[in-house]
Amino acid sequence: MLTKFISIKNVGRFRNSAATPNPQLSKHTFIAGANGFGKTTICAVLRSLDTGEGDHIIGRKTLGVSSLSTVDLLFDTGPIRFDGSAWSVAKPSFGIFDGVFVGENVHAGEIVDVAQKRNLYRVIVGEAGVRLATEDEDLAAESRAKTSEITASARGLQPHFAAGMKAHEFLALAKVDDIDEQIAARQTNVNAIRQAETLSKRAALSALPIPTLPTGFPAILDRTIDDIAEDAETRLEAHLAAHGMTDGGGNWISSGIEHAGDDCPFCGQDIRGLPLVSAFRVVFSQTYKDLRAEISMLQDALSQQFGEATLATQTVTAEKTKAAIEFWQEYVTFDWQTTQLPDSFADTARQLRTQALALLEAKARAPLERMELTPGYNAALQAYTIASASLEQVNANILQANTLIAAKKAQSGAANLADAEKRLAVLKATATRHAPAVSALCDEHVLLTRLKETIDAQRATVRAQLDAHTSAVVRPYQNRINALLDAFNAGFTIAETSHSYPGGIASSSYQLVINGMPVDIGNSKTPNSEPSFKNTLSAGDRTTLALAFFFAHLEANPSLSEKIVVFDDPFTSQDSFRRGQTVHEIMKLARSCKQMIVLSHDATFLKQLWLKAPPSQRVSFTIADHRDLGSKLLEVDLERACQGRTATDVDDLRTFLSSGAGGLIDIVRKMRVVLEAYCRTHSSGSFQDNDWLGDMVRKIREGGATHPAAALYDELDQINDYSAQYHHGENTQDLTPDQIDSTALTGYARRTLKIVNALQA
Repeated sequence: MLTKFISIKNVGRFRNSAATPNPQLSKHTFIAGANGFGKTTICAVLRSLDTGEGDHIIGRKTLGVSSLSTVDLLFDTGPIRFDGSAWSVAKPSFGIFDGVFVGENVHAGEIVDVAQKRNLYRVIVGEAGVRLATEDEDLAAESRAKTSEITASARGLQPHFAAGMKAHEFLALAKVDDIDEQIAARQTNVNAIRQAETLSKRAALSALPIPTLPTGFPAILDRTIDDIAEDAETRLEAHLAAHGMTDGGGNWISSGIEHAGDDCPFCGQDIRGLPLVSAFRVVFSQTYKDLRAEISMLQDALSQQFGEATLATQTVTAEKTKAAIEFWQEYVTFDWQTTQLPDSFADTARQLRTQALALLEAKARAPLERMELTPGYNAALQAYTIASASLEQVNANILQANTLIAAKKAQSGAANLADAEKRLAVLKATATRHAPAVSALCDEHVLLTRLKETIDAQRATVRAQLDAHTSAVVRPYQNRINALLDAFNAGFTIAETSHSYPGGIASSSYQLVINGMPVDIGNSKTPNSEPSFKNTLSAGDRTTLALAFFFAHLEANPSLSEKIVVFDDPFTSQDSFRRGQTVHEIMKLARSCKQMIVLSHDATFLKQLWLKAPPSQRVSFTIADHRDLGSKLLEVDLERACQGRTATDVDDLRTFLSSGAGGLIDIVRKMRVVLEAYCRTHSSGSFQDNDWLGDMVRKIREGGATHPAAALYDELDQINDYSAQYHHGENTQDLTPDQIDSTALTGYARRTLKIVNALQA
């Protein structure tokens, strides 16, 4: 159920429909509004939601504004929004009676033409019939399409034959699952034969070098010399530093220690057992020298194996391989991506080099200490091991590719070019034969006639079901319409309701029966000299017929209980009896539907509905004109707005406008009475029951822009100024109708009725 118009913005007269407060809708919602204030706009909004078509709203965008047209509605299931182009969620189910329903399904102006007949058929047969009719239309369209395709297929096959190929040979080509791969291989073979000499001279791919750690690393990190004092290096460094011999002092001691026996070669003193001399002997022993030399050699080997020159050579080889691949991939089918140098290999090698050299440098600084492998080295080694394995697989793939390249060289040298080209042409024709478009043409050439027969058989079945359904519903529908027409005291009935398929689309037609005589409804081409719909039914009769169609359609709908039913001025051009019957039928329908919303320019008609609705399930609104602010929805007290004297006065003002009947001075006074009643009803908290029109105008002026009736001030002020001179004159007995300008009075009477939303079209 629709529970609130949160806002309708920039649609028609609604710049923003929301007012303060913004009341809730109810099971029975009645909305009064003058013509041109927004009733039709509300119907367009609800129809847009019902159909999901945003154009109903977009086409009614308020003129002169740049902002998008938006709508926010609240249902018992949650909010639904139109953002300027589309609705946010799936539509509720509506049944809407308004000018659009009448124009699309019953009559357009005074005539019933093919569009109305087709739409009326869908109204009559209901949702089940519409599904069958839609299926019938779809099958008819499919059958026509197949016929066109048969014609096109005969012309479309010829260009796809291979040279010298016959039609039956082309149609008989069997589908090959890997046709694209075979064509590519055959094309490669043809190209290879054409390029046989070039292929024979073209080099294969080169394997990529893989650096390896030098032999002896990391074993050397764990090596030392037996019986060496742990502090030998430390003592030597301290001694050299103490004597200022850091630069070159080691070489001097190394030469001297070779000539030292039990005594010092410099001073002759006994040096046996001296710790410092023992340290000299250790540091400068031959074994020690060999260890340092081996460390240095490993540093050089590691720098060479993993150096930038090696990596650059690898990159150059990879680029040559890439260039070779660009050539060979045209002739040899292979997964060439598997022969590419991994992008990350060089960085991985550099990281391992950095970590390994750092360990060797540490070992060189302290050759006698065991070096533990660092976490950084272990991580770098693990990454390089993975990268090396990947590169080894690349080299294996290169070897496999080279095997295929060698085979291609041998093959291209011995093949026959003409024979290879012929086989290629057949493969290409096979691919074309089974391409979607051409395959459809081939299949249609053989099977299309049979397929069309199948479609026509399906359509015949659906048409039989549709005819049976239509026959079952037309008679009850016609009977119900005639019962409604009788209830409306229409004076005519319908007969011979039938259906046909002009242009392949289901349509309905009927006859009018007037005074026992059948009258064809005719169409736009029916001459005026012949009885037809347009010259035998009055405006009220046409409205009554449209209402009967609508009521009968909804009553037969199995999902009526889920529908929100909307009426917009359903009693146009009806007399008082039909008006009363319309009230009865609407309230009867309201008992079966989910929600009933009725819009009308006549508050007294809405009051008749209001009095029949349960008090706890009814609410009434008015569409008020707020001038530059546009129309707004406000709650209104229908009973008070339609109190006896006021309603009578409104009718008298309408009569004066239409025929000029009534005393002029009396019309002036009734204008004031109508406006005073309207202001008390719609702004009950702002005016007292004993306030006259002049008092109300003053209070609005003093309240300024925040006064609830501020939008009406200019109009009320002018009408008050005009009417006060006649209503409050000192000697009213001297005022005769001749002193009142009837033309001016007509204008002010019209403005009065417009204010109170009582001006009829």
